[in-house]
Amino acid sequence: MAIPIPDSAFFPPRERNAITPLVDGGIAFDRIASTIESATSSLWVCVAFLEQEATFPEGRGTFFDLLDGAASRGLDVRALIWHPEGPSADAEDTLCADAKTIEILSGRDTQWQARWDAVGMNCQHQKVWIIDAGTPNEIAFVGGINITQGSMTNPGHEEPTFGKRNERYSNIHDVHCQIQGPITSDVHQNFVMRWNHASEQNKENGSWPKTGTENLSKVDRISAEVGNVKAQITRSLLPDLYSEMPKGENSVRQQYLEAFEAAEEYVYIENQILLSRACLDVIHRRLEKGIPVLALVPADPMSELSAARSHPGIAAAYEALAKCGEYPNFCLAAPAALRTWGYEEIYVHSKTAIIDDAWATIGSTNLVFSSFQGDTEMNVSFWDNQTARAFRTQLFDEHGGFSSAKYGGREAIEELIEIARRNTYKRDENQPLQGFIYAIEPSDWAK
Repeated sequence: MAIPIPDSAFFPPRERNAITPLVDGGIAFDRIASTIESATSSLWVCVAFLEQEATFPEGRGTFFDLLDGAASRGLDVRALIWHPEGPSADAEDTLCADAKTIEILSGRDTQWQARWDAVGMNCQHQKVWIIDAGTPNEIAFVGGINITQGSMTNPGHEEPTFGKRNERYSNIHDVHCQIQGPITSDVHQNFVMRWNHASEQNKENGSWPKTGTENLSKVDRISAEVGNVKAQITRSLLPDLYSEMPKGENSVRQQYLEAFEAAEEYVYIENQILLSRACLDVIHRRLEKGIPVLALVPADPMSELSAARSHPGIAAAYEALAKCGEYPNFCLAAPAALRTWGYEEIYVHSKTAIIDDAWATIGSTNLVFSSFQGDTEMNVSFWDNQTARAFRTQLFDEHGGFSSAKYGGREAIEELIEIARRNTYKRDENQPLQGFIYAIEPSDWAK
């Protein structure tokens, strides 16, 4: 059965795109920075979380250095930055619309534009770069990778040389993707929509420079066809957030639910937060049909999850996850690496899924109700056997330490599940793992 196309999406599926999954931040940010270095007209970026001292690969400096360099070459550089409200405003990896931030930009003599965008107590969570927008060279990057030092790791996940040993976010596994073709115009349109309606732009410290920022023109063309991949941009948007979308959008949720329901061979998930009761109920039905399901999560998840267990919706999701764990064809797993001092947990921050070697999605959306009905999110889904299979092979080879290209999708995931379970026994004996993956107990996760 084909993976359905969500009819609630604002943007239609588009044919003939080129999709390149980029696994782990060292790879993704090197590609992003290289593309910026060859850009000729513009660099626009949506920022959620930002560590100001994080440095890009190959000695390219910080986020500010990267944008300063592009602006010095005459590019139109714009950063659309989440303005957090509530407890997140005090986080070290956020950049608020306040006098402190304006002082930083002023001290650097920043020559690019910035606007801040809030969404109440929720998060403007999109992580998007678009380069040379509206030109024949237009390229976009969509995914889940934050601009942090721990996100700059490569697929080998070597031991970090910074921060505290085995710190939760010091060694992060994550996924982005490069997109070219007609759907880049939808990413372009999304940026224009958010930039022109940015919530803080007319407030004190809500934009830079203080003398004023410029609105963007509406998208008046669709990018040329580049590849052979059918793809679609899906989003989560609250109602009335933008004038073009009075009813909001919840197409990422619809896409996930219908994609899981359509699975016939296997379901593979990577997600920072696997606590959507609706998604887990669908996965349970697939397990009853004998379909293997493997979900990769962080073994040491964010502390907020444990604190939220008393919330009725979260509690129900924990129950649904434990119920999935009763099936032998379900595996909840996490990655880790043996160091001289013990095991280092590799933090799973990615938000991706692959089904049947036929369809995949990459984006910023966690599998939890707050990402579906509060945070502003963006995913790119694609229907292409060759691209989905290559992506699956890349991830399985990294996590399982084996060559999965010779396997079909179901065989590969069954082998990866066995590796994960064997690795759990190896970990109990303090032995090196095959790859990084090891199985964990669903009923004990995030307690």
